[in-house]
Amino acid sequence: MNSYSFSEKAVQDLDDICGYIAQQNPAAASKLFDAIRSKCRQVAQYPNMGKPYDRLSSHLRGFSVGNYIIFYYPRPDGIDIARVLSGYRDLEDLF
Repeated sequence: MNSYSFSEKAVQDLDDICGYIAQQNPAAASKLFDAIRSKCRQVAQYPNMGKPYDRLSSHLRGFSVGNYIIFYYPRPDGIDIARVLSGYRDLEDLF
């Protein structure tokens, strides 16, 4: 079974996103967190299924969950998640 791992930046991104959402709606924050983890497990099984983001970084791929893009690098046995960012942000400045 393939696996996934989060970089320190991705963990901080998730903490920031879920913390912000939880201020208004803790259930929504929990639901988003669960949806992201579920999608990560799915993508880890098929690492090349995400959209390529080579313009940001070589071999970088991504997939969306709601308004967020989960950026990752494929590896033979899964994915390494680099960042979790709002799709509304200036992505070029963050990579």
